[in-house]
Amino acid sequence: MEIQGLDELSQTLNNMSNNFDEEAEKALNEVANYILKNVKLKTPVAQKDGGTLRRSWQVKKTGELTRIIYNNVHYAPHVEYGHRTRLGTGKSKPKGTIKFVKGRYMLRKSLELAEKKMETEFSSIIENLWKE
Repeated sequence: MEIQGLDELSQTLNNMSNNFDEEAEKALNEVANYILKNVKLKTPVAQKDGGTLRRSWQVKKTGELTRIIYNNVHYAPHVEYGHRTRLGTGKSKPKGTIKFVKGRYMLRKSLELAEKKMETEFSSIIENLWKE
């Protein structure tokens, strides 16, 4: 007794496993560049001599299927998460003048946007590999 289509299914599964890494790499690069573009657009720029923080965003390939999006400017975490101001830290300042600058969450917001993009990219990979 022979099952029809079993050879075709076996060939399709072989093609899927052989081509997955290449397709996943393409999709991962697409998503990483999408995040990079969005985080740069969301990064604030100072009016005078600004732009260092925005220009410093980078993508680094750390493994076959891993990417890191980072900014090595020392004050990047303060802009992302927020920070206290110097008001109220000295003895001569009146009480209650410590202020907090809210974070801009440019990286967090960009990652949230990218979740939808990742779903569509990897769904299309599975569809394309299944068709081959």
